[in-house]
Amino acid sequence: MSKIWDALQKVEENREDGPAEVVEGGSRKRLTAKQRAAVLALLDTDCLEDAASTAKVSERTLGKWLEQPDFVAAYYDATERRVAESMQRLRASTADAVEVLRRSLEDDDPMVRIGAASAILRSAGVAFPDGDEETQ
Repeated sequence: MSKIWDALQKVEENREDGPAEVVEGGSRKRLTAKQRAAVLALLDTDCLEDAASTAKVSERTLGKWLEQPDFVAAYYDATERRVAESMQRLRASTADAVEVLRRSLEDDDPMVRIGAASAILRSAGVAFPDGDEETQ
């Protein structure tokens, strides 16, 4: 488990009233420019020291920010956005992946053709004889 995750878990465990709602008057508190930079830096590493260095703040300052509900919420939100963006890029690549498999059906090597056919059938949800998947 990363040091950042450990720090976030510690914050949540010490919270008496459960996960914080970071809403004031219907909108989230704003982070400073350095805090926003720190959130982005945290996304790219699992090391507090590296994230602090990238954000140009001390490790101690970053540690204190990780105890603030609005900062933690911003980190979680940024993490969710990053995952959603990654999933969208994967979905956008599926047509290319299918085309590669389709072309592989015409390969000279019979093992490549069999592998491509197997992958296509599995992806399409077609069961193998006797309900068993092909073994490699």
